[in-house]
Amino acid sequence: MKVQVEALDSVTKKVEVLVPEEDITSIRESIYDEVRKNAKIKGFRPGKVPKPIITQYYKEYIEEETRKRMLEETMWEALREVKVDPIIEPVANFLEGEKTGYTLECEVLPEIELPEYKGVEIEADPVVVTDADIESRIENMRAFHASFEPKEDGSISDKGDFVVIGYQGYLNGEPVKQIVAESYPLELGNAMLMPEFEDSVVGMKQGEEKDIEVPFPDDYPDKDIAGKKITFRVTMKEIKRKMLPELNDEFARDMSYENLDVMRTGVKEELVNEKEGFRKRELTNKAMEALLKAVDVPVPKRFLEKRITGMMEEAQSRYQQQNFSAEEMQSITERMHADLGKRAEDRIKFEIILARIAEREGLKVEDNEVEERLKTIAQDANKTYNEVKGIYEQYGLIANVKDQIMEEKAVDLVLENAVVKEAPKEREEVKEKE
Repeated sequence: MKVQVEALDSVTKKVEVLVPEEDITSIRESIYDEVRKNAKIKGFRPGKVPKPIITQYYKEYIEEETRKRMLEETMWEALREVKVDPIIEPVANFLEGEKTGYTLECEVLPEIELPEYKGVEIEADPVVVTDADIESRIENMRAFHASFEPKEDGSISDKGDFVVIGYQGYLNGEPVKQIVAESYPLELGNAMLMPEFEDSVVGMKQGEEKDIEVPFPDDYPDKDIAGKKITFRVTMKEIKRKMLPELNDEFARDMSYENLDVMRTGVKEELVNEKEGFRKRELTNKAMEALLKAVDVPVPKRFLEKRITGMMEEAQSRYQQQNFSAEEMQSITERMHADLGKRAEDRIKFEIILARIAEREGLKVEDNEVEERLKTIAQDANKTYNEVKGIYEQYGLIANVKDQIMEEKAVDLVLENAVVKEAPKEREEVKEKE
């Protein structure tokens, strides 16, 4: 096998692989044998069909399968030989004429002049957890574990109550088929519905029926009712009062803490960890911005488009639940491609910088680190370690785990050597007002 490599540009290499004719013949003969064993041709016993007849009936399949196996059996060995490491599946083109083999168009990480990545100056807010933060989190815990009990007969609904309503929407006196519900649960005061609607539901009694007129905005996704006034005929079916659990040691034990004081300490630790996580993401994003300004990083086109496609599919899955028309989805898709394209490009550039930093610093990922990461994934997915390991090995995802760990190590190195300054006081005051 003869392998040659040519750089087409800073992110693309062309690899030519010439495969000896005897190797091609060997592959082709093995395919002939497989076809002969299974071929069912009238007038011949299985396994006894002459080769010329096999060729006549299965010529296209044999040639296509020969090319496929030639590629499968030699491609990765050829790439290792010339030290080309594609970041996306190469594009293969088979050679015609006298040459037997193929070419591979491979997108690779570019060689770049690394900027100064130690001593990057970053501004960020310090991690502060106040008593008010702790009490707010505990109140949220109480609300999450609240119970509901029916209100006394004759009571009216109020904010904080849990109600069940039925409604039918009308436009110009005609019922609107898409605006109807037999039993719609609603917690008043949580801003789930339009204010005009929710404010009118407050004060209703159980069994009461009421007409509520709600103007829909011009940009409402459903064009049939956008910009129109809909009359809702609402029936109050149930009213329940929210009952918060008493804040005491018993509640703390229900939350898996020894007592109330231990719960407050534990909640504080959780908040600190959360805020430190948010802060690290903020620092990472600002480090990315600083490094991207300092160096020009070329981005492989197919790799970028694949990343954008993945991001768009994820975003579209959310939009498709909102019943947009084909024209609206087309407009949304075009805007998403432009927006996500810039974000994806910047992210890939940062990944390239991190990969080159890891290379220069000699960072390594040990097998036990991969094992620990898979254990964490298994725990989060409520699966066994062996189940997750098997899935990742089956689909070739172990390399992705290693890349992620390596990237995290490079980020940590940049942040550990960064010069972090606290945000100015005036910015903190603005945040507090917001």
